[in-house]
Amino acid sequence: MPPPATAAHGLPAAAPEPVWFANLDATDREELFSSRGAALLPGPEVLIVGGGVVGLAIAYFLADQGARVQLIEAATLASGASGANFGGIWPNDQAPAYAESFQALAFLSRDLWGRLSLRPDFDFHWRVNGLLNVNTARFAPSAADFAARAQERGCAVQAVDALQIARLEPHLQPGFHAGLHYPSEASLHPVKAVLSLMRAARRKGARIAAGVCAHGLQLAAGRVTAVETSAGVIEADTIVCCTGWNADWLAKAISLKLPVRPVSGQMIATDPVRPLLKSSVLGQYLVIQLPTGEIVTGGNTAENSGLVPDRELTADFAAAAYDLLPELAGTPFTRAWCGIRPATPDGLPILDRARGAANLWLACGHFKNGMLLAPATGKLMSDWIVRGAPSLDLAPFRADRFGHSV
Repeated sequence: MPPPATAAHGLPAAAPEPVWFANLDATDREELFSSRGAALLPGPEVLIVGGGVVGLAIAYFLADQGARVQLIEAATLASGASGANFGGIWPNDQAPAYAESFQALAFLSRDLWGRLSLRPDFDFHWRVNGLLNVNTARFAPSAADFAARAQERGCAVQAVDALQIARLEPHLQPGFHAGLHYPSEASLHPVKAVLSLMRAARRKGARIAAGVCAHGLQLAAGRVTAVETSAGVIEADTIVCCTGWNADWLAKAISLKLPVRPVSGQMIATDPVRPLLKSSVLGQYLVIQLPTGEIVTGGNTAENSGLVPDRELTADFAAAAYDLLPELAGTPFTRAWCGIRPATPDGLPILDRARGAANLWLACGHFKNGMLLAPATGKLMSDWIVRGAPSLDLAPFRADRFGHSV
């Protein structure tokens, strides 16, 4: 982790650890780190490289279908984007920005999260608490027109007026005359979601090992025969790459360069405060309140791989939150952190088989929607690997859609 940021504009110094790790109890924290140094499964059927939420979802759904699965992670589980995001499950809000292929994937995934929340071992603070958008720049020319177009696409959204906004979120500053309300949007604790998938995958027989880095591939007759790792050579029938934006280990054997780039995003959080928000609220920036009381805001995009929080941006986030929630004014934001999102040119993930290696699969580039899309990615990729075909057409997510021979 980078060193703590120094104080700026009257704000306290901020720690770089995301709030999600800070509010884990001792048992969860111990379990999260229990995979470091874990024994590897000899001769797994499937080797998954990458221990974020996407890799763990694939591990769970594969193990649920009886596959012998080994997952390796170079650092700690959820140490990348999976542990640094909002935990928002917002398919209706996201859908208009993408093609309809995204919408089908996102709605399936939202439903899978809801079903998983009812199963043993899955404890991740699932809340269907809605999202309220009061940022007029996001719904031109009017809230009513935007809502009508989104409803035609099957999105659950309604235009709301000043009175409705005040009833939905009474602690917002007065003066918002129009907005969009997405009543079925949900949220979860992203690190506890990772823990839940890890726990459930293990119970199905999967092995999870952190601190194991992939270095390269061994290839013969158009197939991967083994993966070279810091823990030795691992032979597997099938390999799945879920390593986010950094997949250079693939290029050493098959010259595979994925069109995935790092995009940094920053967030800040208060210590727990009294209840001020019911739903996620999009003003100048996103603002949420966790079940544990912390107010979290931010969510910019910066074309870099920086992990050190920017003090000016921290102050800007805080000022916008104080303007949105006047009763929050004077409450310090005590925590700031950055996460690196793996972005493709069109913002959609790559879900495909690699060209030149028949048993190498790709599930990466989820950008801002790794948490949202993880269950659907896990279910569809596992069906494809085990049964020969996914239940949803994944052609829009092919790796070669950008004109690259991957």
